[in-house]
Amino acid sequence: MLRFGMIFLKLIFIFFLSSCTLDEPNEFYSPAAGFLQVFITSDDADTTINILGIDYSISESDSMDLLVYQGKAYDLDSNYAILYKSINSWRQEEYTYNIIDWKSIDGYSDFKIFESHLPPMQYKSLNIGIIASVLEIGPYRIPVSLPSDVEGVLAIPVDFIVSENSVTKITLSIKPFESMTRYQDSYVFDRVLEVKSIEYFNDDLNAQILAEGDLP
Repeated sequence: MLRFGMIFLKLIFIFFLSSCTLDEPNEFYSPAAGFLQVFITSDDADTTINILGIDYSISESDSMDLLVYQGKAYDLDSNYAILYKSINSWRQEEYTYNIIDWKSIDGYSDFKIFESHLPPMQYKSLNIGIIASVLEIGPYRIPVSLPSDVEGVLAIPVDFIVSENSVTKITLSIKPFESMTRYQDSYVFDRVLEVKSIEYFNDDLNAQILAEGDLP
C-alpha cells in the first residue's frame, strides 16, 4: 500500500512538471522587433526659384546640401527610440544629401536616411535634424540657413505602427524652393515639409533587410 502511494505521488509530481512547461505565460513573451525606414525627397512640383527678378528652373547640375542627423521615433508615452542610418550602424552620424538631385525623366531623387530596428508598437512622431547650407543653381552659389530662432531638430507629427518582423516605410517630402526666403545676401530655410506616405510591408522585406545587413 505504501509503495502504491509513493508511485501515485510521483505521477502527480511528473504531471505537475509537464503542465508547467506546456505553455509559457504571456508575461514572458518577448515580441520580435520590426524595421522603420525613413526616406526623404523633394516635391516634384517645386522646381523654380526667383533670384533677383529672374526665374531659375531646376537642372541636373544644380545642388543644395541638406544635413540630416539625430533621428528619433516617439511612442504614445513619449518614450523614444534612436534611429540609425542602417541596421549595421552602431552610433548616430551626420549625412549630407543633395536634396535637389534632379533627373529630367524621374524628377527628384529620394534618399533613405534611416533604417532601424524598433519595438513593435504605435508611434506618434519623429524628430529629425534637418539643416540646409548651400544652394547652387544657375550662376549662383547662395548660403542657406535656418531662421535664427529655430532649432535644427524638427518635430514631425506622424502616427504609424511598427509590427513584428515587418517593415514600416515613411517618406517625407520637402519643398526646397518654397522653403526659402531671401534675407539680405542669403536665404532663410523654413523647412516646408510633409509626410508624403506611410507604407507597410510584410516579412519578405524584413528578411531582405536582414540578409543585406549580413553582407560584408
